[in-house]
Amino acid sequence: MKQNIDDLVREDMNKEQQLPAAIRSAFDQSYAQIRQQSKKKTKKSWLKPVSAVAAAIALSTTVLLTNDTAFAKLQAFLGLSDSGIEIAAMNGDVQNLAQVQQNENITMTLENLFVDAYRFGLQFTMDSKDISADDLNKIEFAYRLFDAQGNEISALISDTKPYTGKQVFSGMDFKLTDVSDNRASVEMIATANQREVPSLEGARLVIETIHISSDKRGMKSINGHWEFDLTSPTIVKQQYIANNTVPGLTLNEAIVTNGSMHITFTINETNVGETIAHDTALINEKGEAFYASGNSFKEFEQKTEISLVFPYSVRNEQQALSLQVKDYEELNLINKE
Repeated sequence: MKQNIDDLVREDMNKEQQLPAAIRSAFDQSYAQIRQQSKKKTKKSWLKPVSAVAAAIALSTTVLLTNDTAFAKLQAFLGLSDSGIEIAAMNGDVQNLAQVQQNENITMTLENLFVDAYRFGLQFTMDSKDISADDLNKIEFAYRLFDAQGNEISALISDTKPYTGKQVFSGMDFKLTDVSDNRASVEMIATANQREVPSLEGARLVIETIHISSDKRGMKSINGHWEFDLTSPTIVKQQYIANNTVPGLTLNEAIVTNGSMHITFTINETNVGETIAHDTALINEKGEAFYASGNSFKEFEQKTEISLVFPYSVRNEQQALSLQVKDYEELNLINKE
């Protein structure tokens, strides 16, 4: 029998412990509210153009549980309402790190880490006197990501700072959850549209600047040094191939991993621009549609090659998929044996 994400969450909770009725009810209400959150995206002038970043802000309800494992699972990126990462979390692909760094009167705790072949997610708890529940608008940070050998593999930094490494990630979302006076949780998901995420075993994340924006006080930027050690989980990948031919559309690659599906295809037209992400959907056998948050594309010889990352997990029981691109026939996808 196939299960949706709500069933998986509750089944996993039951395996961990028998929750009191009051806590179970609080969980159900909180989870329902989180799943209904919407994204609000804005451009940020302090970032390098190569990052193509959008911000997303939402508030969710805190659930108080006595079991540490259950609490970590509930808090792991549920605020992002991302079905791929939600299923990955239920299968142990979100790591609870609980690393603490303090600098410039700000305490940053790296609670959870998610990594697969195409996305990189972090969840922080941040303690600062500049956080107010009444008027906090958003929190973002500038960082550098280093591999085990000390090479920069990605960065989200100001235009005024030098960067010589290759950019792995081409898009990021920030979101606030669980805001109170002097404390907030910050979630970030970075997407690699053009290449796989390199191994983060032994990697380091260094946050250089934290930007706190409030309605009354505007943006305050705090420069400092908050450094965290990362690990790489087991990355699972499954390749898909086309099961039919669609005139004018060619599938180049389709790979589903722990919580993401990367698809690259070519169409016989140009000038599709950024709208192609909104005009392309991944459909499972239940008819559910999944959309990418952004895309990368390049034009050549009157054609366009497009790369998208969808929120879909290799552990999803819905294995029969199709790609629907506006103005083209449906392309059926099957597992490559």
